[in-house]
Amino acid sequence: MKTLIVEDNPKKRASLVEYYSSEFPTDELSVTPALISGLRVARDIKPGFIILDMTLPNYAPDESKGSRIELMPFAGREFVMRVNRMSFETKVVIVSMFETFDIAPRLITLNSLDAELRERYPHLFVQAVHYSSSQADWKTTIKNVRLSLDK
Repeated sequence: MKTLIVEDNPKKRASLVEYYSSEFPTDELSVTPALISGLRVARDIKPGFIILDMTLPNYAPDESKGSRIELMPFAGREFVMRVNRMSFETKVVIVSMFETFDIAPRLITLNSLDAELRERYPHLFVQAVHYSSSQADWKTTIKNVRLSLDK
């Protein structure tokens, strides 16, 4: 299966890649660190599974042309909306180190984003899960969703 990981944090990205590659060594894995490059890869390879960060820069450092890299707190939501418009079969899991996004009064929790995306994109979005290097919830979620795609 073609799988795409979109994650900008090098340590978290390495952890995701290491875990996924060890669990699903025959899958074709693509990795990118930013919203725009992730959307390009998704359009080109049409992955069956996407593991996505919620907070991402628009562009990878090598694509920014010297511009300051700014993180977008809701890039994951934007990504899911745009992939939905691409009209190919895939499933998306968001794995985030943060449990809240933005600042008051626009503060939103990971749980409420999860509920919103499940309601808006039920055929596409599966779950948002909190990432912690010391806990295994994110691993369980990734494994269960990926295994369900084989059925």
